[in-house]
Amino acid sequence: MVGGSQFWGAALSQSGGVIDKNDTTGFLGFEGGYVVHPQFLVGIELSGWLLEESNTQDPSIGEGLMQAFLTTRYYPLPDSGLFVKFGGGYVSHWNNRPDEPRRLSGWGLTAAGGYDVLITESLPVLPFATPFVMYSFGEAGDLNHNAITGGIGLTITGNGKWRGAMH
Repeated sequence: MVGGSQFWGAALSQSGGVIDKNDTTGFLGFEGGYVVHPQFLVGIELSGWLLEESNTQDPSIGEGLMQAFLTTRYYPLPDSGLFVKFGGGYVSHWNNRPDEPRRLSGWGLTAAGGYDVLITESLPVLPFATPFVMYSFGEAGDLNHNAITGGIGLTITGNGKWRGAMH
């Protein structure tokens, strides 16, 4: 079993309906998965962009995008942390504006590349720092989004029998 979280910065473009805007925004994601083979991982990613913070003083403020994807990571070099990632699934755009639909649902795809760097072998779990670059596309209702995201994640595996940790 493998788990992780990512903290990312993103360049996000949205279009459709009356929206046509580009933003630089933060991104947060969580992944969990299973190592099928030392070079192949399958999992679930829950992630999203907060485009505008909600405000309890003004309930008409707030907007975001959410993704729930099935993902795969493939490590082409057996003793390396280099990986490519592909995934797809559900996308939801939400907002609190009174004259617009509160939630639009649709689908999306993602492709990424990155590298797992082992932080230490002295813990009962193996923590990896994971720098990566990712492209995401999604359609929710009549709204499209494209995002190029770069960041670093923390990946944790429960034992030392995983990819680059094998000796």
